[in-house]
Amino acid sequence: MGLWTVRIPDIKDQIETNYNGMSYLFVIFSIGSILTMVLAPKIIQNLSTKFISLFSGSLISFLWVFIPFVSSYLEMIFFTFLFGIAYGIFEVVLNLQATSLEKKYKRPIMSSIHAFWSIGLLSGSFLTSVFLGYKVSFFINSIIFISILFPIIYFGSKTLISHDSSIQSYTAIFFYWPKILVILVLLSLTAIFLEGGTDSWGALYMRDYLLVDGFKIGLAAIVFNGFMVIGRLIGDSLRAIFGAYNFLFISIVSSLIGVVIILISNSILFSIFGFAIAGFGVSSIIPICYTLASSIKEVDPTISITVITIAIYGNFMIAPPILGYIANIIGIQYVYIPIVLLFILSAIIIFFNRVALKN
Repeated sequence: MGLWTVRIPDIKDQIETNYNGMSYLFVIFSIGSILTMVLAPKIIQNLSTKFISLFSGSLISFLWVFIPFVSSYLEMIFFTFLFGIAYGIFEVVLNLQATSLEKKYKRPIMSSIHAFWSIGLLSGSFLTSVFLGYKVSFFINSIIFISILFPIIYFGSKTLISHDSSIQSYTAIFFYWPKILVILVLLSLTAIFLEGGTDSWGALYMRDYLLVDGFKIGLAAIVFNGFMVIGRLIGDSLRAIFGAYNFLFISIVSSLIGVVIILISNSILFSIFGFAIAGFGVSSIIPICYTLASSIKEVDPTISITVITIAIYGNFMIAPPILGYIANIIGIQYVYIPIVLLFILSAIIIFFNRVALKN
């Protein structure tokens, strides 16, 4: 994801498309992801989690061999769809494993586990930015990343445990959402709007709005994800101190402040300050949502985790076209307007549902 985040401007130029065109690619990615997420409970019931993670992770790795040579928009649609399919089931399996570990050890560890995702994104963004600074080719960049990714995925998949899920609860993905799950879906959508907005548009924001080049193009992603790493590493401790509800509310308000700073900024320093606050604030929202969702008594954890993950990736079916049109019509810096509005709405909703969330 770090490679993708920083190379988005290169891909945009390579396939000769505009902001709307890039938006539609994110939608295609989302469609592929949701396709396998909807089928995830059945897939997990019939295949081992080790095989699922190894196969999908290998696909995620080796598809990068082809991306530097993609020359048409249709070709990019094809590979983006394959990436989405692989990521969909990969995300469900790993988050299900994480919530199982949390229950096994009976203490909050979800935020810390998600910190490693942020560490990967931060490392990928930083290394790719360095490559850009030294004008390392996209292909060499991809080969180096594959040599890192595949061994981690291969050996990591060996450690996963089998998970038994309830067959009869499969239809709950579509037909049975308790109120608390609906709230968690909204909070997850809000958080991923910010995370995805920065990962997808941060580099373009830096290059096309702040007019930077080289290493500085990746600064938004680096700072944002760097502070996400810090936030997630200490998030479980903060959650234990403040309580899940209070920490969730603080996180949403902090994220809102950071996004407002990004929106009104016209300097690199001020923008980077906003990305730092936003990254730290949003860091623990989705981990807390996963924890709370997996603890809903009347819903099987496989279903609740799948629902939250579908919501997160389903965001890319809505957000990219909206943000793309905004970027094309009034400017790339204004893609953060809908994100500000979502965080205001989320703050209001969790304030008036504090009893349900606390319980």
